[in-house]
Amino acid sequence: MHRQVCAILACICLAAPGCSGDNRSEVSGTVSLNGRPIEEGSINFIPVEGNQGPGTGGIIRDGKYHIPRANGVTAGKNRVEVRAFRETGRKVQDPTGLPGALTTERVPAFPPEFNDKSTLVREVRAGSDTIDFDVHLPEPGKAAGR
Repeated sequence: MHRQVCAILACICLAAPGCSGDNRSEVSGTVSLNGRPIEEGSINFIPVEGNQGPGTGGIIRDGKYHIPRANGVTAGKNRVEVRAFRETGRKVQDPTGLPGALTTERVPAFPPEFNDKSTLVREVRAGSDTIDFDVHLPEPGKAAGR
């Protein structure tokens, strides 16, 4: 009887969040730039400041992202990288096309401090969390404060 109780408790513990040593969280939220949802991009979470575990990420589509727990974000402090592109309205040589073939120029929507050199750090709660990002930058071609 004692062995059965121990076996049942072990199974319950392994199924409970955080009990098995798996500290991954389901994370979802929204990403917008200057109040407009990001149509398409990516978001990555990388553990920092003593937080250990794998980094992971997901796709941003129509301003939303969702990272399921199965390949979730390590609970605790994470550096966040956000990437997306925007069209400039200019036509440039298509790098995959024949000479003279033009395509719309696309450039990074976020500066490096939001991706390669990210300064964004967020605390991710264990189990499930919602983290939204609304980044405000000067519009291209416009002076700040206008």
